[in-house]
Amino acid sequence: MKAIAALLTFATAVSATILWDGRFNNYTSAADFDQWSWSNQVGQYQTYIYGNLHGEKASSWLTLGSEYKNPATTAEKQGVKVKINGSSTWNGGPMLRTELLPQTTNSLTGHLYFHVSLQIPTVNPPDPAYEHQIVFWEGHYADIKYGQLSGQNGVADTLQVITGGKSIWSVQPVKGTWYNFILEVGSPGGLWVSTGSSSLQKVYSGSLNGNGGTDWHIGALRLPLNGVTQQITETDFWYGGIYVEDSGPTTQP
Repeated sequence: MKAIAALLTFATAVSATILWDGRFNNYTSAADFDQWSWSNQVGQYQTYIYGNLHGEKASSWLTLGSEYKNPATTAEKQGVKVKINGSSTWNGGPMLRTELLPQTTNSLTGHLYFHVSLQIPTVNPPDPAYEHQIVFWEGHYADIKYGQLSGQNGVADTLQVITGGKSIWSVQPVKGTWYNFILEVGSPGGLWVSTGSSSLQKVYSGSLNGNGGTDWHIGALRLPLNGVTQQITETDFWYGGIYVEDSGPTTQP
């Protein structure tokens, strides 16, 4: 019976298909991000949302390295440090932005599992007085946010997942700790979470109010205070373990 159970577990584990792999194994250096353009859509990511008012390239805001990934993620050789500072205005707008989006011909819609691990580092952490949108779809039906939400008080140092205007999971994050997420879109839908090397557990069952899609943003979008973008020193987020699978899900970071 144990052997049969093991075979069934193995069959379940290998049945999932990765529809888009955003892990950074195929990137040699951050300069690879600069190769993407609307006329040359290469690589795993679209890289067009970043501070670009002073001739910056995508690699000005993105740094690759093994130290920027969850060490528990053995299928990935490196992660990415995403940086913003006071010059990170995109196309002159009031928000500070450095973001990555999937480059794929797959639609990434339906009942799918979107994986991402992130860390708020001990060096150059974000200012909790500001709202930071750090994982989201353009339709904002399921967002991971950090900091003071616009119009709210008393919840500044908070990492949370929001869907339908409600927080479905939140924590006061420990800097230097890896937080692993699976956003399960479509039906039935839900949220899976863990820290460090722990297996992800489903902490919320229900719709995330959307079916996914390729307009999925990974990075840092900092909203201004009182409509004015203030000058800041460097602020960083670290990311790894980014991919989308069609079943499962895989619960190891």
